[in-house]
Amino acid sequence: MNDIIKLSEYRDWLRDLKQQIKTGQIKAALSVNSQMIMLYWDMGRQIVEKQEKAKWGSGFINQLSKDLREEFPEMTGFSYNNLLRMKNFYQFYTPVIQQNKFVAQPVQQIGNPKGEQILAQLVPNLASVPWGHHVKIMQKVKDICGRIFTQRCEQSYRSEQFPLYRTDRRDKSRFAFG
Repeated sequence: MNDIIKLSEYRDWLRDLKQQIKTGQIKAALSVNSQMIMLYWDMGRQIVEKQEKAKWGSGFINQLSKDLREEFPEMTGFSYNNLLRMKNFYQFYTPVIQQNKFVAQPVQQIGNPKGEQILAQLVPNLASVPWGHHVKIMQKVKDICGRIFTQRCEQSYRSEQFPLYRTDRRDKSRFAFG
C-alpha cells in the first residue's frame, strides 16, 4: 500500500481529487446561500404583505419569530431582528426592481406570480451575495444609485478585493449603473 503513495500518478490523481472535493464544497455553499437569500426575500415579501393586508401590526413579527424558532430549533436566522432584516431586505431592493435597474424585463409579466417573477430575475444579482453583505449594504447605502454601485462592485470585485466597508468611495463614475 505504501508503494502506491510513492507513485506520482497516484499523487497527481489524489491532488486533482482533493481539488474537485474543495470545488464541490464551494459550489454547495454558494447554492445554499442562494437558496437562503431567496427564502429571506420571500419571507420579507410575505411579512410586508401581511402587515399591509392583515393589519396585524409589527407585534406579529415577534410572535412569528417565537413560532418559527420553536418549530425549527436546529435552524438559526429566525430571530426577531433577522425577520426585520428580511422585511427590510425586501423593501430595500423593491424600488430598484420597480425602476427596472436590476432586472432584464419589467416585473409585471402576464402569467407569472409577482413574487416568482421578481425572484427569477433577482437570482443572478442578489442571491450570489452573502446575507451578511446584504445587511452591511442596507446599513451603509441609502440611495438607489449607491445600492446599484455597491452591488455591481460586489459582483465585479468580490469581497476580498472590494470590502463593503469602503462604500463611501467618491469616484463612482467609472461603473455602469443600469
